[in-house]
Amino acid sequence: MNFGQYSEKAAQKIWQNWLEQYAIQPIQPLKAITFQRAWRTKAQPILLQCEDSQNYMVKGQQAGRQIVNDQIVARLGECLGAPVGRAKIIEITDLVAIEPKMADIAPGTAHGTGWIEQCFDSYTLIATSEEENRLRLMLLAILYGWVEANDHQFLFNASPPRLIHSVDHGHFFPKGPDWTIADLASASPARLDPYFVECHFTPDQMSQGRQSLARITHENLVQVVASPPDQWGITMKERVALVEYLSQRQGELLSGDLGDRQPIAGEGG
Repeated sequence: MNFGQYSEKAAQKIWQNWLEQYAIQPIQPLKAITFQRAWRTKAQPILLQCEDSQNYMVKGQQAGRQIVNDQIVARLGECLGAPVGRAKIIEITDLVAIEPKMADIAPGTAHGTGWIEQCFDSYTLIATSEEENRLRLMLLAILYGWVEANDHQFLFNASPPRLIHSVDHGHFFPKGPDWTIADLASASPARLDPYFVECHFTPDQMSQGRQSLARITHENLVQVVASPPDQWGITMKERVALVEYLSQRQGELLSGDLGDRQPIAGEGG
């Protein structure tokens, strides 16, 4: 859909109608079954096993709007094909009621990210020359520049190949979890995240990244922004502004020079 033919007010109404359609059928949350462990950080993340027999790193609503950012960025990353943890909405109310170690965790729905085994944390990039990481790094450079990352931290597999993963996005977007509609509107144009400049991407890797970004549709953006429940503290006006922000910045990245200078079929439509 080409939104250039609409006034700003008309385009916002279209976005809102589309978001409301997805709100009628919200994502079904996974039920948390078993407490595994907890971390004593500000967001109080916990590791839970859920009804699908998989483990998830979970942040409850006590983490505030970090979980809105976490859910949205992880789902954007999945759309892009970036190496992010798979995002889920987790229902933790029943487990909070019976598990003493979760006494400080807010009941209700929570953000969950699929647990990635045998990894270590790093605030710096490593293994950037390993072939298995090259496209992964390229896609993260796009994702981080697209949304505007304010907290660069990564996971790497402990054993070779040392694959990179990105799972903690609570402080992304302008001003992190405290972003406002005005902050989104006044953000600088999107560009590849300069944190990844040391990777020295090849034109072919740039082209692959652009192709991945170009495949993401307006409907994908609406589905992603519709995913956090209202109870997490995001309003409809903020959702509309966020879809506009993501759509505009996607266009900025696609029309900018990522180093490949190759046109993408159908780009700009």
